[in-house]
Amino acid sequence: MLLGALVLYLSHSVEDPWWSGTLVNAGTALFLFAPLALFGRHIEQRFDNVQEAQKEIESRQVAAAAELASLSEEVANTQGEIRKTREELADAVSRRLAASRQIDNQKFSDIGEMPSHRSLFDALTRARKLGLISHEGCRVKIEYTSLYLWFETPSGDPQFNEPPHPDEDLFLRLEDVGGSEVRRIAWSNEQDAEDVLIALAEELVSLAQYPGDHLYNPGKVFADLKELLELAHRSATGGSFEPLTSVVQYCPPQWVITSTHLIATDPGYAIPILRINEPRWHEHMSEKTWLDYDSFSTAFSTAKALYEARRLEVQPPRSKDDPPF
Repeated sequence: MLLGALVLYLSHSVEDPWWSGTLVNAGTALFLFAPLALFGRHIEQRFDNVQEAQKEIESRQVAAAAELASLSEEVANTQGEIRKTREELADAVSRRLAASRQIDNQKFSDIGEMPSHRSLFDALTRARKLGLISHEGCRVKIEYTSLYLWFETPSGDPQFNEPPHPDEDLFLRLEDVGGSEVRRIAWSNEQDAEDVLIALAEELVSLAQYPGDHLYNPGKVFADLKELLELAHRSATGGSFEPLTSVVQYCPPQWVITSTHLIATDPGYAIPILRINEPRWHEHMSEKTWLDYDSFSTAFSTAKALYEARRLEVQPPRSKDDPPF
């Protein structure tokens, strides 16, 4: 622009008309072209800048895509590791549960196959910890008598909050159908099963309940206890519709008395003990095609007697005349 202005200025000092016109034309062209050239250069520079910026953006996009792909791969690997960890954890838990089940099964089997002070202690304490039997224990019917043998759960020393000890005495109660104690047998860790079964037979004789040598099966009480514990264990750990917990007595082959319910092991039908005094239960249940009536009748009458004697967890309401103790 300055050069164009200078040429225009010089054109006025030249006397020759042709040169003067030529200088005017040249100065005008320079004066007008310079802004256009500068503007074009500016546009080119902006365009170059835009291209550089676009290239930088594209480069960043490529880098971001690569980083995203890397992150996606890391996430996929992490998810795979998490799934593997979960599967390994599930497998480890399953293996430990299976091992624990096997140990429990052996404990419950031992009381029927090899009864001893220690095997009874182990079976009762484990069953109570799993909630298979009531807090106080459970009982079995003594065959050919009207009595029951209650196996008390080892309690330790509640006053000092001490757990049961394997060497402590175990107690077996002879009781009637309603749970009233008629005799009590202590089993020390120095006695074997033979000593206890002889003591049991002598107590039955003294109560005029001994069925005679030809009918008395001394080991059956332990075999029946084994059957009760194994049944409750299978039900509680096998996903039963009505799992057996807090069992008090098994009335084979179908019904079980618990602290709160009367339960048919197959098909898993339950009657709340609190409703046991409602009328027409026998008529209602006789319509069930799957019912073992003898088992139900025995379980129902026994549960009713225990309930009315307040030997179960659920108890009938007290009358106004009952003392508050």
